[in-house]
Amino acid sequence: MKRRSIRQQVQRLLFLCSVVSLLLLGGIALLGMLGARNTSLQDGREMGEEAAQTVSSTLKHEAESRLLMLADEKSRYINLELRRIADRTELMGNELSWIHEHASEFHPRHVDEPRRDNAGKFAAQLEYASWADRAALQGEVGLAANLQDIMMQVALMNGEGTAITAASEHGYSISVDADSAERFASPEAAAPLPFDGTSRPWYKLAKEQGKTTFTDVYADSFNGKLRIACTMPYKVQGNFAGVLAMSTYLNNISNLVLNAQAQTCFVIDDDGRMIFYKDDTGMLRQINPETDLRQSADKELAAAISVMTQGDKGVRAVTIADKTYYLAFAPVPQTGWSFAAALDSAEVLKTEEAARQDVLAIAQKNVDSMDAYMTKVILAMAALILLIIAAVTWQGRRMGDRFVHPILDLSDGVREIASGNLDKKLDIKTGDEIEHLSICFNAMTDELQSYMKNLTKVTAEKERIATELNVATNIQESMLPNIFPPFPERLDFDIYATMHAAKEVGGDFYDFYMLDENHVVITIADVSGKGVPAALFMVISKTILKNFALTMTGESDLAAVVSCTNDQLCQNNDAMMFVTAFVGMLDVVTGKFVYVNAGHNPPLVYRHKEKKFAYMDVKRNFVMGGMDELDYVGQELTLEPGDKLFLYTDGVTEALSEDEELYGEERLLKCLNEMQADDMPLKEIQQHVQQDLQKHVGEAEQSDDITMLALSYSGQPERGEIMEADTAREIIVGAQVENLTQINEFVEEQLASLEPSPKEQLQLELAVEEIFVNIASYAYEGKHGQAVIQAKVTNSPKSIELIFQDEGIPYNPLDRDDPDPEMLLEDRKIGGWGIFLVKKNVDEVTYAYENGKNVLTIRKNIS
Repeated sequence: MKRRSIRQQVQRLLFLCSVVSLLLLGGIALLGMLGARNTSLQDGREMGEEAAQTVSSTLKHEAESRLLMLADEKSRYINLELRRIADRTELMGNELSWIHEHASEFHPRHVDEPRRDNAGKFAAQLEYASWADRAALQGEVGLAANLQDIMMQVALMNGEGTAITAASEHGYSISVDADSAERFASPEAAAPLPFDGTSRPWYKLAKEQGKTTFTDVYADSFNGKLRIACTMPYKVQGNFAGVLAMSTYLNNISNLVLNAQAQTCFVIDDDGRMIFYKDDTGMLRQINPETDLRQSADKELAAAISVMTQGDKGVRAVTIADKTYYLAFAPVPQTGWSFAAALDSAEVLKTEEAARQDVLAIAQKNVDSMDAYMTKVILAMAALILLIIAAVTWQGRRMGDRFVHPILDLSDGVREIASGNLDKKLDIKTGDEIEHLSICFNAMTDELQSYMKNLTKVTAEKERIATELNVATNIQESMLPNIFPPFPERLDFDIYATMHAAKEVGGDFYDFYMLDENHVVITIADVSGKGVPAALFMVISKTILKNFALTMTGESDLAAVVSCTNDQLCQNNDAMMFVTAFVGMLDVVTGKFVYVNAGHNPPLVYRHKEKKFAYMDVKRNFVMGGMDELDYVGQELTLEPGDKLFLYTDGVTEALSEDEELYGEERLLKCLNEMQADDMPLKEIQQHVQQDLQKHVGEAEQSDDITMLALSYSGQPERGEIMEADTAREIIVGAQVENLTQINEFVEEQLASLEPSPKEQLQLELAVEEIFVNIASYAYEGKHGQAVIQAKVTNSPKSIELIFQDEGIPYNPLDRDDPDPEMLLEDRKIGGWGIFLVKKNVDEVTYAYENGKNVLTIRKNIS
């Protein structure tokens, strides 16, 4: 068999590998691209059809969703308005019952009877039924007149057209009605038309139902305008005494519908009759609104109306007069009504078809572009394969000649170096990787010679350092108290501590010692850095701190001890090292624990009575050694028998898992509270924490020193005086009117402990409603935002402070002048009444613009 040289073998190998690879890969690529071309064209057409169908379905679904959203929104607005009327009616009714049941707390007040000179003025007016005994009712009327201020405030808040009447079973009525002039039969009449509240349908309805109830729509007995009223019976000593009613014109409610974005919308009652409607499309042209629409000849409409009267919400397609509409509806739970909005289906289908044709045209354009591009790529690839084959054949011949000769020279030189001649130098000048390889071999021989000389010296030095580190570890461990229990003769307290260094020596330390028979000092600290420098600074810090502590004469000296230690550590501290520390002193007789925190992690205290750990309230003073002449602030707390302290360094909370997740303070608190700390020795508590820590860390390397110290106190506690503290809470909600109920519930919860009267509660709720509705309506100019309401309750004297914060446009409502309540309605300017009522109902109102926030504060004293 004929032997070939390396040059020939390289040429042959390169040629065969290149040709075979190119043919295989090129053939596969061409076949794949042809298949991909056909598949892409087919998929493009199918995707176009599917996209068109998806767009059509999406547009239809979006139209239904928007319509349903509109219906739901409007029904909520109507229900909110009705709920607001009901809430204010109930509050006034409850206040009237309170006044009658606590008559001794009120003075009789005067209410004018209707006269021509006070017609049309915004004031309370007294009317008697023809059968009423006026003389006998003077005392009761004077007592009930105390309600008139609240009635006028609520009428102002509720807006134009509001009428409020408190009708007694004994035949008198107190009313607030801005349209009182219409009660006179003519401009010349001196007295109004007679009015007997007990004969009105709303009075009879409330008395019959025995609860807060909305009437059906009815015509005003004086001007004939349509009204709806909310009525509730009020009781005195548990017996029916009369009815309080608040009514408003129906058009105040219908405006919510007439302002809807839908061209056709309407509201029906629970009998299927249309109350009011808006019809810009002519959909309702052939429908009689006075009839029960459940009996309509349009079956689909009748079915939809039946579902609406049952309180359901949804979207249905209905056909009226051979024309199809989408009908979305949502209930108004307060009255059993239902709101509906309609959309002509032809509008939706026209948009849907236009979108479908646009999508199909785009898809076809993309398919045509893809076809042309794929054809060009296939032709270019075929030409490129042929060109590469020719280039590989030519280059293979050149590489064979250039590659072989330097390899032979390199092989001879390496063989000589391998035999032990480290002085051999290779001299190859090819200008490529082979020349670089020869240079590396020459450098390797030089490094081998140096390595052989230094190996012995380095090995000896490492052994010496290892020996010294072992000695340093033993010295450091011996400096820390390591005999437990440390004071076996003491039954009033116990201490246990551990320290696990991340390296041979560490920068963490703990210490404890008795100052005298009744005082024990505990310390835990963490020096910046790790290793030998941290260990040396730890020894200095521990020694200085203990020396100064032993000079203390009392508990008040502890902060000064830390300050002196800090000044001493700052001297000649060229390495700029520092130490965080927590130092405390326990009086084992009284349980008083005085402590100073110098930038250290907050310890945890276990309260035996509460059976749980909690983080201590510590002031983060500056670290020691960072800056001299600092004054450190001390704190104190009292330990009860059975209480415990748990101190630790950041090696616990900052321990990293294999996924680099911190152990964290919350996980530490959870771990401590999961154990039965009352019955568990201090050592087992620390072991439990260490096990949980190891479970979190897993196989990850320890990154910092881990030090823990625990103290348990068993002495006899003294009784401490219990001081009643003020409370402060806050709630954060979206600045939307719908969240008003949530705000009112929050305020009621804070007020509960103060036991306010119904009048005080109503005044505060009116103020809260005015402020929050203004924030929701104007602060963010239609954009989304948040409102923060903070409540501070003071028990002595009893008061509540509410702080409203928003990040909306800056606005100070106190800049406006107060309106004149004596002016006639037609002469009054718009605006300013809301903040005026807030001022009248609370004791203090202030405003500030701080850190980009509007901050409005109100305070209400509780009697």
